[in-house]
Amino acid sequence: IVLKSYDSARVYDYVKQSSNRSIGLMTQCVNYQALERNISKLNMYVENISQKINGKLGGVNGVVNIKSALSRPSNEDLFMFFGADVTHSTCSTESPSIAAVVGSRDATNSLYAARLCEQYPKKGRCSVEIIKELGSMVTQLLQLFADAHGGCLPNKIVFYRDGVDDGQYQKVLDYEVTQIKNVCRQLYPNGFTPQLTFIVVKKRHNTRFFLYENGQTSNVEPGTVIDQDITHPFQFDFYLCSQKAIKGTSRPTLYHVVHDDNQFTSDDIQQLTYWLCHTDMRCTKSVSIPAPVHYAHLAAYASRALRFEKDENMEGVDGGSEDPEDYSLDDIKTELMMLDSKIADDMWFL
Repeated sequence: IVLKSYDSARVYDYVKQSSNRSIGLMTQCVNYQALERNISKLNMYVENISQKINGKLGGVNGVVNIKSALSRPSNEDLFMFFGADVTHSTCSTESPSIAAVVGSRDATNSLYAARLCEQYPKKGRCSVEIIKELGSMVTQLLQLFADAHGGCLPNKIVFYRDGVDDGQYQKVLDYEVTQIKNVCRQLYPNGFTPQLTFIVVKKRHNTRFFLYENGQTSNVEPGTVIDQDITHPFQFDFYLCSQKAIKGTSRPTLYHVVHDDNQFTSDDIQQLTYWLCHTDMRCTKSVSIPAPVHYAHLAAYASRALRFEKDENMEGVDGGSEDPEDYSLDDIKTELMMLDSKIADDMWFL
């Protein structure tokens, strides 16, 4: 679908709402003005569009060789990758936050499915970063993974969590890691639980890195890792600059491993994370964050075009104080966002 109208945003929202919620039809929209702007580099533009279409139709553009990324690979390991993000509306304090969780669903760990949830805080109170319905969303994605693997569930889970501030690390660790482990205890037979690695991904920081040669500075090369001297004195964190800066200063991403049952070495998790940055179906090159994290952000953003009707009962009551410490998750009301079953498990968010 090529959008030529001056009101293309409104047409786009209508197309996506109809196709994703009512008809169950995968669509790809192209902005005519964007097409004209990129006419000089049309090959690259078409390549990116083709990658998105291939992903939406269930095709695979690139594969991560997990055995090559790890120092101690095992033929018995079955990996599953998750990405999660929460976005907040900036136009209205009464609009809900959108929590998105995506999980890999095929043997190549290249195809993902998304689950969405609206989170309504009480009126006059701040939104929270914690995903209240994480347990039910992870349950659905694990069951989808098992359906695609002959009933087998993953024995290793790597969970990338975006959008967590420094002061929220412990709250996220206490609630979300516990939710994932509780779900696994219910789904896995004979009391077996998979090994979980939980990583907080942070882009909003002021740290930059440069190469200094012959009196001049330049951006660091893609794949540069900094994990000494300026990192946390005793916790497991590292900076990774996975993308090549085409223009301006490259911004590294900070990864903070807050829980690690897999006992990854620094090289293992850094290599695995870097390679996941190469599997994003919206780009032919490495991007700045791992694909599952980017997909979660895309799903949360794309869901706002679907215009889910707001339930008046979800608004809550006047909350008074806006201090997050004054209220708990019991004050947050939630509602899972349902798409048409024909496309709900596909990569509609690309």
